[in-house]
Amino acid sequence: MEKKSFFILIVFLIFGLLLSVSVTAHAVIVDRIVAVINGKVITLSELEKRAAPILSRYLNPDMSPEERAEVKQKIYAQILPQMIDDYLVEEEIDRLGIKVTDAEVEATIDNICKSNGLTRQEFEEKLKNDGISIEEYKKQIATQIERLQLVNAEVKSKIVITDEMVRDYLRKQKGSSGYEGPFYILEHICILPEGDGPAAKEKARKRAEKALRALEEGMSFQEAARRFSSEASGDQDIRLGVFSLDEMAPYIREAVKRLSPGEHSGILETPLGFEILRLAGISNAKDEEVDPATMEEVRRKLYNQEINERFQEWLNELRSKSTIRILL
Repeated sequence: MEKKSFFILIVFLIFGLLLSVSVTAHAVIVDRIVAVINGKVITLSELEKRAAPILSRYLNPDMSPEERAEVKQKIYAQILPQMIDDYLVEEEIDRLGIKVTDAEVEATIDNICKSNGLTRQEFEEKLKNDGISIEEYKKQIATQIERLQLVNAEVKSKIVITDEMVRDYLRKQKGSSGYEGPFYILEHICILPEGDGPAAKEKARKRAEKALRALEEGMSFQEAARRFSSEASGDQDIRLGVFSLDEMAPYIREAVKRLSPGEHSGILETPLGFEILRLAGISNAKDEEVDPATMEEVRRKLYNQEINERFQEWLNELRSKSTIRILL
């Protein structure tokens, strides 16, 4: 009897082992490899996780299985190259030995709290409400700092925007538009609705009204932007840019034409939300009359354009030197 029980136990153990192997083999088949980059792999499950937020917006229950499959394939085909670039960037960060310290991460978070007028506890509570732990957020910040340092090492340090380049840009802008008039240096406070529907729009309008009231009571434009601008509108950078009247949207053009340097507009309703503009200065864009504020604003614009172009060139070169196989 004992031998028979022992035999049954062995059979069950073997069956369990075979079942485990079968399940594991099945998992490998489901979670297949979709790309190989210099020996590192991207799996289907990683791709699905990265694409999930986008898929949730484009997939709906009314779609047929064929339509869902087609939408998924298109989105995967767009997301996968981004993931490949991320792998290549991470490799370069490791190769250059770029390291981010805990102190750098903490300092960055402290600055974010300060710029948003939040205590550390309030900030962590906001993250928690958004479903993000402070540890996850620290990892995100560390990744951002690493990439900034990489861009600085590989791209930024090699870019110089001279005064002549700025003046040449202004001359071409005049010539291409056919407009001989001035360039306007604009700043803005931008408030976007936090959600869809009339209620969200009305809440954004009231916030804009508070910002305008604060300006009329003497608050500086910079401080009002820090307090009232939406986070999603582009951080707290109040600079909108340097534009000729021809380059402006009609609703901006009409508001700007009524302003003198240093004055701000009323509340402008835009396709996205609400804006308050400030005219920081005007330049005729003639070489001998270009004011320092215009020079610096255009220099910033050219610098950012050059960073984007150089980084893309650097990334293309990195891809060409790498072994990449896409198996999607």
